[in-house]
Amino acid sequence: MEGLAPPLACLIEIQSALQNGEAVRQGLARYLRGPQAANPFATDIKSFLFAWDQGQDWKIVVRKLRSPHRRALLEIVATGLSGQPIQAHLTELQTEITDACDLEIRRHLEVLPLKMLAPLLLFQFPAFLLLMFGPLLKRLLEELNR
Repeated sequence: MEGLAPPLACLIEIQSALQNGEAVRQGLARYLRGPQAANPFATDIKSFLFAWDQGQDWKIVVRKLRSPHRRALLEIVATGLSGQPIQAHLTELQTEITDACDLEIRRHLEVLPLKMLAPLLLFQFPAFLLLMFGPLLKRLLEELNR
């Protein structure tokens, strides 16, 4: 699910850091050093951290995000960076993100049979018709050539 939802991967890193007695910032740093560092959400996190460190309005970065889960995660991270406990909020958000991922997978699976029908109609059905009518056409041409 990590490839499906980058906020889930970030959330898991933050939870892992908190459970190991580390700070929220260390979990974010571990997420940004990992293989997910190339995705657009990592860029948003870097912008958020830059705004936070510079004392600028970090909420501008949060408002630019389209996904409500990404916005919620960054708001929870801001709460954690200010020194307040966030473990319960992270657990609740993890449940919501996981449910959203499951819903997206189900929707994709519902549409998949219709998508797979296109190659069947384009390639297999004409081939079947050739197999079925091929001998008939051959016999017809033989009869016409006589």
